[in-house]
Amino acid sequence: MGLNRSEFVEKQKRQFVDKGAIAGALKYVKYKIAILSGKGGVGKTAATVNLAAALRNASHRVGVFDADLHGPSIPKMLGIKKETNLNGAFWLDPVVTQAGIKAMSVALFWPGDMTPVMWRGQTKSRTIRQLLSAAKWGGLDFLLIDLPPGTGDEPIAILKSVPDLDGVIIVTTPQEVSTLVCSKAINASVALGANVLGLIENMSSYTCGCGEIVHIFGKDKGKQLARMMEIPFLGSIPIDPLFSEAADSGEPVVNLHPESLAARAFIEIAEKLVKKLPHKEVEEAPVEETEPCPGSGHHCHAPNHHDHKESAHSHSHHPHS
Repeated sequence: MGLNRSEFVEKQKRQFVDKGAIAGALKYVKYKIAILSGKGGVGKTAATVNLAAALRNASHRVGVFDADLHGPSIPKMLGIKKETNLNGAFWLDPVVTQAGIKAMSVALFWPGDMTPVMWRGQTKSRTIRQLLSAAKWGGLDFLLIDLPPGTGDEPIAILKSVPDLDGVIIVTTPQEVSTLVCSKAINASVALGANVLGLIENMSSYTCGCGEIVHIFGKDKGKQLARMMEIPFLGSIPIDPLFSEAADSGEPVVNLHPESLAARAFIEIAEKLVKKLPHKEVEEAPVEETEPCPGSGHHCHAPNHHDHKESAHSHSHHPHS
């Protein structure tokens, strides 16, 4: 029986995701995790950056993909001041931080920090898919995908386009308005077939100089939401002035102030996340990746020294080792 037009288009989309350029670009990435929030201002990007730093400090190979086209802030929070290499229209080289985290963001090749991205609808979804298929990540243990707030075009594009997505982490704050909207993000993830790995509550409490713990926005709201939605609770991040200082300086608080309350909380969450993920094996990335530009007779791209170093690491280890 033949396919009608809508069925044919849907089949093409499935084939593109399963066997196409995105799957090829991510074939050497072991765990792919999206970070989502129901609303803005809950510290989702800061949570992504510090979770990445905690995983990297635990000897995992980590990349961060900034899928927030309108307000990309991953480069700022990772202290990245250089642009990515644009190799024609064929691939993009993620920028590697001094700590060894690979990062890709539209901000790395946009004309300037104050130039707005004024795209709509399908343009954003196409851009997300193009960036996913063009970035040359090489071998990674974790790729964290920082999504914009809400359940619009970009989150849907990611959740539907990333093959073998391992799950979603939800970030909220204790305020009732945040937890209410956050429940929509959880339901959207489930509706799109994504596994919800757990919930992080940011700005959970403040410890004053006298040692008293104050729950400014309410106590245990994140735990209550996780219990109500029947998802794991990964942990709480306290309000810490050092957290904000680190974000403004372009250094994760996990690295800048490793003994701070916020840093210790992120380290515990990273350890909990690693333990709950199933053992997984992926194909080992080639030690040296050089590809000819289409239509040319010579190699136009060579990996930098970091690519050699990273891909030369043993790929036999996994988070549980």
